[in-house]
Amino acid sequence: MKRPRLVCSLTLLGPALVLAMACSGAQQTGPHAAPEPEAASAGEVAAPPAGEPSAPPATVLPKVSQREHPAGQAWVFEAGAEPRKQEIAQAEAAGYTVIDLGNSWVPYIFSEKTTGVEDLSANEYRQRYIDLANDRVDADGEKLDPHERNFLELYGIPPTLQVVHGEWQDSDAEIEPCLTQAGFDPAVFTRFSGVIAYTGKKGGDVRKARALKAKLAKDMKKAGLDPATPEAAKDHPKLGATYANWLETQARVDVIDHAQRRLRCEKMFVSAEGVGKYEPGVFDSATTHALAAFEKKHAIKGWGHFTPDNLAALARSQAESMHGRMLRVIEERTVSGASILEDGSAAKWKPKFRWTDSQGQEHALRDVVGEARTAVVAALDLATPESAKQTLARLSDLGGGNFDNLLVAVRLPPPPAYYAEDMSFDVVIDRGDVWYDFPFDAQGNKLGQPRERYPHFTIYAVVGEQKIPLVHWRTTIGSWRSEMYNGSEHYKYKESDVGDRVWKEIVAAPVWIPPATTPARELVRRKWKDGKVRTVVNYGEFGPSYTSAYGLVAAYHVREVTDAKGEVKDFDNGIRTHGSVDYMSILRRFSHGCHRLYNISAVRMFSFILAHRGFTREGQVKLGFGREIVHEGKPYKIQLKTRGYRYSLQQPIAVHVLEGRIRGDRKSPIDAYIPKPTKAEAPADALTTEAPPELTPNLATDVAPGSP
Repeated sequence: MKRPRLVCSLTLLGPALVLAMACSGAQQTGPHAAPEPEAASAGEVAAPPAGEPSAPPATVLPKVSQREHPAGQAWVFEAGAEPRKQEIAQAEAAGYTVIDLGNSWVPYIFSEKTTGVEDLSANEYRQRYIDLANDRVDADGEKLDPHERNFLELYGIPPTLQVVHGEWQDSDAEIEPCLTQAGFDPAVFTRFSGVIAYTGKKGGDVRKARALKAKLAKDMKKAGLDPATPEAAKDHPKLGATYANWLETQARVDVIDHAQRRLRCEKMFVSAEGVGKYEPGVFDSATTHALAAFEKKHAIKGWGHFTPDNLAALARSQAESMHGRMLRVIEERTVSGASILEDGSAAKWKPKFRWTDSQGQEHALRDVVGEARTAVVAALDLATPESAKQTLARLSDLGGGNFDNLLVAVRLPPPPAYYAEDMSFDVVIDRGDVWYDFPFDAQGNKLGQPRERYPHFTIYAVVGEQKIPLVHWRTTIGSWRSEMYNGSEHYKYKESDVGDRVWKEIVAAPVWIPPATTPARELVRRKWKDGKVRTVVNYGEFGPSYTSAYGLVAAYHVREVTDAKGEVKDFDNGIRTHGSVDYMSILRRFSHGCHRLYNISAVRMFSFILAHRGFTREGQVKLGFGREIVHEGKPYKIQLKTRGYRYSLQQPIAVHVLEGRIRGDRKSPIDAYIPKPTKAEAPADALTTEAPPELTPNLATDVAPGSP
């Protein structure tokens, strides 16, 4: 059967080469359908097309054009040629994408003016974002100590290239010599397989390994073997089991010991100016916190246990580690400069999907981000740690020695032909497996509620009747949470309501106003201040902050209802799609009803939407909110002065929340507060089983379990 053709009119608008589209006709599912995943071979991602006839060499949208950047000029990079300076507008008109590599870069959601429009409006969080990326301040805006650094990639704030450059220089001058002197052996991590979980027990494996080795040596002497070569006992009929037991235990001790050597040399510990206090080979609290910081530095989603992911990272050389860190920064800047979104997730989910262009040609879904990253890596000669290190030094020189106002211009692969200044989007959120049953039995024992299908978020580009999936990401739905009721904590089911909604506004650095039902213990946090551990109001939870319950950016779900007079009324049930620092909840857990995305993903997507959708810049929204709470008999006053920085969309974006697959006996939520039958936490409140309790206050950057 011949597929219907998509007829489009393509127009280039002005020197910025803006692609406008008007399309009709085509094939694809309706807005409410949840396409079933199609099987894809491991690692399969659709290759970029050989060429789309209607696509221009580059697409630069007026809103994201850099032509008003104070630098005025960009360094044009082409493979095999020396970089040359060119006026920004000329570079864009010539088909280059201008990428901001400077220290003052921010994602588009933190812009303060639309290029070509007189709508300047200050964004209060912009400078904080810049200072965090440059390792100047902490989340509270307080100056970092000399040994402190922000590792915030997982939280939506990549470091600047100047920070990476400084880290690379420190690696050569200090870390490498320290590792050599410490006798660090990266092969220890490649020889080990498995997981070492933090338990809080001190010295167990170290003592056990010593005892086993002593016993082995004693038994080897009796057997006439040399204890200096314990390998000789490997195949001995009586000593083989003792040898294997010792070797397995010693391998765990060696992993911890050599990890501590690297963590100390990289000054990842909290205390003693980064070098920490610990017992070699013992997986103590200091070591698990340092390992968690190492995971953040290398964008590994974990909780400070030894897992295959961080073992592989610990085994990498300093050059390989720094190279990976630099490439992640380059990718974020490229995504921002090119205003692209497709990261291959939709292509992996729907490998057989094809969309039809204006010429009737079919195209597979693409990893547009990957293609652009590859082009920038080639143009800037970043393919190897050695070449990347040289380029980093060159970029530093081009940026005046500190990367300030450093712009580069690179030719990128043409974007998909459906890209336009004003695109139509459609969002589908599939809730996956849903359990409404109370998660405890009459005796207070937790009941199993397994999920095979997890919630997923998909945003589509709508072109005529075609719906083209751009990204397909994991998200969250609500479940049982702790809330205050009649003066004590109860469980309450927090529903992620089903049906058609719309986004009408996008808020950067949004502020969460805690409802009266939120337990007071979730609104304060412990903080080291003035030489003491103090309890303070958890403003990081409210925002504006990357640690906010709403993350760095949020869109509000609004239900439109037509009343008897034919007037459309907006109803807000408090559900949002927003960023979050609680990445483990996105992987395995729940929310208070909101649909969470990784901060970095939310920043990318909402920046992309603003670049490709008409909006009105309303700016900072004032708020006068005050409340006094009492925690452990002491009063604390909460004062919030802003709701965030608001963009109003000129046309709403449709959002369809699908029911998912209802599991268990109940088919609807329990609409009541239920007394806690046990001290055990509800599924949504509990940290993933990978999270050691001792890490709870700090590792999740003080985000309270009561977050949306």
